[in-house]
Amino acid sequence: MGERLRYHRGDMRRLPAEWTGQFDAVLNLFTSFGFFADPADDRAVIAEFARVLRPSGMLVWHGGSRDGVMAQFLPRDWWESSDGTMHAQERSFDPLSGVLTVESHWSGAGGAGKREHRIRIYTATRLAELCADAGLIVEAAYDGWRDRPLTRRSSEMLLVARKQSAFHELPPRKPRR
Repeated sequence: MGERLRYHRGDMRRLPAEWTGQFDAVLNLFTSFGFFADPADDRAVIAEFARVLRPSGMLVWHGGSRDGVMAQFLPRDWWESSDGTMHAQERSFDPLSGVLTVESHWSGAGGAGKREHRIRIYTATRLAELCADAGLIVEAAYDGWRDRPLTRRSSEMLLVARKQSAFHELPPRKPRR
């Protein structure tokens, strides 16, 4: 099995054309989704996942759950790591775009610094819509890696979607108001 395993580096918005219909499963693990500035890029990623799946192939999507993250939202916190470095984070959330902005600061014997990152956090409903638009039907939603259903307070979610056997292009959705 190991001799058949190959790694490829690329852009998840544009997977290689020769991968069309080649995979039984696609895994999206941890926070590897939602970092593109344009939400159209996230739609493109889901469409690419669907394109490379064989009919009846499965997408396993794991990431943050907007409902749960917002239910437990902390605007700021700080902690000291084992080497004595102090870490602080300030967070803000834009409910219209779904973008969480995190500004991190650290200071210790090894130096000081700061960085900022943004991630678009989705609801299970919106991800299921993106999947459906690409021909994937969400069959199960879990509270992260736990064997229990997703709830409003789940900060992580694991969605299992299956590619429809005979996907026909659906007309584009009308914009929401």
